[in-house]
Amino acid sequence: MSTEQTGSDREIEEFVQRWFGLLNVHAPVAELLPLVADEGLEMAFPERTLHSHADFVDWYAAVGEAYSEQDHTVEKLVHQEDGTRTGIDLTVVWTAKSTADGSVSSFRINQQWRLERPAPGAAPVIVDYQVGEPAAL
Repeated sequence: MSTEQTGSDREIEEFVQRWFGLLNVHAPVAELLPLVADEGLEMAFPERTLHSHADFVDWYAAVGEAYSEQDHTVEKLVHQEDGTRTGIDLTVVWTAKSTADGSVSSFRINQQWRLERPAPGAAPVIVDYQVGEPAAL
């Protein structure tokens, strides 16, 4: 059995790492929007569900105001492709500093994503992003 990754495996892992890398540095929202579908989007966080780029922009600003020094470390990443769709199950450890009181918290969070390619050969975008309940570390 080969342990080599396919081009698709690498592409999905790079997509996930890029996503969290951008969140870690709180990159300008314009860098994240191309990775997220504007129509048919469902991003469900414990505090809010997003359905559009406008929702994402608002949520991202609120998170940026509430937390600094964010770090996302992917512990587990499993994905399954089905044509133009890719299902992803992952576990991430999120560590962040509260801007309100300076406290630092870490949580392990399970997530399920679905990526779709808007056209053959196009880069994937997030269409479904389900965040489980955070478990404090």
